[in-house]
Amino acid sequence: MQYPNHLSAKQHLQRLAYVGALSVAEPAEHFATWLLTGTAAILGLIIVNVDAVSNVLSEGSLRWGLSLMTLSMLCGVITKQLGIAIKRGVALLDELYAELNTPRGGAIQELLRTPIDDVFTKEMVSPFLPPFKSFMLKSMQHGATDALASEKRFIKMFCLQMYASYAQGILGAAGIIWLVCGIK
Repeated sequence: MQYPNHLSAKQHLQRLAYVGALSVAEPAEHFATWLLTGTAAILGLIIVNVDAVSNVLSEGSLRWGLSLMTLSMLCGVITKQLGIAIKRGVALLDELYAELNTPRGGAIQELLRTPIDDVFTKEMVSPFLPPFKSFMLKSMQHGATDALASEKRFIKMFCLQMYASYAQGILGAAGIIWLVCGIK
């Protein structure tokens, strides 16, 4: 893990705690993949054999069970997307901090210590399309005042990932239980 020179001792400790917590994002993403695979297999099996299954299950339980499992898959996709974003974002920050710790990075740090003009800011965000352009602009402005702004944003994303992960598991289990309880 890389630490930029401009962080205080307190910020070093905070970054260590934040990145340590974010290390759970990757296993959560892998777990979501396995749940997605299992849920998709069950859904596929039921849909392919819907005539035979509809003879065994009540219509309401079949609809509710499949709906809950579909919502579980949606939560799994969100979990995976957030996991990928967190993992790559932390890796990008480490690459950035490693670059800042080189001799050439000293010039970049000097640039960051001075107020960044609007022209540079607009050039940085110019390739992004709306709404990402305004999101990047706000991120740059927030990062200018808080050295750990990116890490804090990743922690918020991690919390959302955990909520989606819990929802994925609960909805998937509820869907299976609904199907089982609907057996005639």
